[in-house]
Amino acid sequence: MVHAFARGEQLVLIRKGGLADATRGFEIVSKQFVFYPTFEHQTVNFIRQPYRQYLDHALAQRPAEDQLRLELGGLVVSSTSVHDSALISRLEPVHIYNDAFLEQRLRWQPDQPLVVVVVRAFRLPSPKFLPVASRYAGCKSWVELEQPIPLHGATPVLDDKAFDERLKHIHVLLGNATSPVR
Repeated sequence: MVHAFARGEQLVLIRKGGLADATRGFEIVSKQFVFYPTFEHQTVNFIRQPYRQYLDHALAQRPAEDQLRLELGGLVVSSTSVHDSALISRLEPVHIYNDAFLEQRLRWQPDQPLVVVVVRAFRLPSPKFLPVASRYAGCKSWVELEQPIPLHGATPVLDDKAFDERLKHIHVLLGNATSPVR
């Protein structure tokens, strides 16, 4: 997934929260973050065919088990809560997941909505390597790193014009249901 954001092909996170978040669901903890590449629940069976190569690429570039390689940051632009699978399906142009993944996510804890988070991705000036801490493990939506990684000096994956055009398209797909995140 991180590779799809890095290429400007994915612009939304689709989340319901991790097992550690089960009682309260997904929450946006920070408007600015770095993408933490994880392989916890990654399976090629949930990715649409044109994008399956990205998982192979990520696995090939995976650092040692005790290291994190951070290359991409994100800025939350807007979000919306969704219960409707048809609405989620309309978002296909801005994410890499297949219908099986989306249906599975909707069925898990059906009383909680999926949260669609529009994200603007930024390349860090250079990759950052950090040791993995045991507290990072598990199915979590957000992890506070022991060493914060600022986005200062990061460059947007998509230029302003391209991002704004894609953002307008997302809002049309969602029926303008998104809310800016402050």
